[in-house]
Amino acid sequence: MSYLTFDEKMKLLIKVIENSNEFDFGSLGGLSGLGEEAVLLYRNYISGKALSVQASVNYFRIGLQDTQILIKVDHRLMKVLYEAAQILLSTPGYYLAALGAPLGQNLFITRHLIPKAVYRDYLGVLEELLDEGIIEGYEAFADKVPAQRYSLDPSIFDYATGGWKLGTYTFRVKRELRTATTDPVPFDEVDLKIVSMLRESATTSLQAMAAATGLSVDEALVHLRDHVLGGGDRNKSMIFSYFVHFMEPGLFAPDTMMLNFIGETDHEDELIGQLASIPYVWQIHSAENVNALLYGPLQGLYAIWHEVESAAHGAGAKDVAAFISPWYSYNVLGSLKSPVTLDRNFRDGRWIFDADDIVEFIKNKVKAEARG
Repeated sequence: MSYLTFDEKMKLLIKVIENSNEFDFGSLGGLSGLGEEAVLLYRNYISGKALSVQASVNYFRIGLQDTQILIKVDHRLMKVLYEAAQILLSTPGYYLAALGAPLGQNLFITRHLIPKAVYRDYLGVLEELLDEGIIEGYEAFADKVPAQRYSLDPSIFDYATGGWKLGTYTFRVKRELRTATTDPVPFDEVDLKIVSMLRESATTSLQAMAAATGLSVDEALVHLRDHVLGGGDRNKSMIFSYFVHFMEPGLFAPDTMMLNFIGETDHEDELIGQLASIPYVWQIHSAENVNALLYGPLQGLYAIWHEVESAAHGAGAKDVAAFISPWYSYNVLGSLKSPVTLDRNFRDGRWIFDADDIVEFIKNKVKAEARG
């Protein structure tokens, strides 16, 4: 008789979560083959460690362009522009989603979810700030397809203790690469509210969705199943995948670090597939180049980087680069995330945007600082 180890059970559970079209807490046991034990594993070693299952949103489905923008500014304006950007994180009509903290240099690393209908006008704000001398330059990198997100593999992350397994860094795991169309689908404010809630926690109850949207539970279920999840058709779902989100303070030793990989290649799918097999990878996306975020213990980063470099060269990558920083969610220098939901920017069937107001707001902040 053979027995599954804890690692093997957790791998089965994570595979079910990542491959589900709808995260159904009640179906974990049947789909994983673990029966009632799946629920115990989830409660004790995922939610019990303050980890959460979250939905990775296919922003293309709702007409948004996921874009990273590097904004270069003069040192004397760093503080005031950072304060302005912090306010804009929660301002309706501006699509800044995450703001990297500038630790002394003259560069902001920002993430934006920009409606495709106003994409050029949105970048026009930066052009106007450039003309005004408020910023010195910018580069925008727009994702071509939804990001691939993964839970950390149990071979390197111990879900029983909430910490790293040390000592073995150079091996691969088999992971499924999803393909996702980017065609938009019909949606409304209710759908966006539900998507936002699933982005925070895939286990959000129908009762909570109903309370947040002012609908009955049955009405909320219709929006969830038929609209958000595309009636069970993954090609129409607003949710690209699910993953166990592990970035929680206190779960790691202080030496947890992030490695951000950037590489160019003529064989993009092959490079993404090679990177996905490295168990420390949390996210992969492609814009003008392929970018991957990896988290791991400081003690193993050189070995992990060697594995990344080998994978990149094996896929014919060129202009390979990487940089390392203390662990933070998404952005390389720490980040502030927008606390608001997607529906705050959507009214009467369209995305709202007023470029003039945004430019005036930033200009006034700079003028006030100059007077002070």
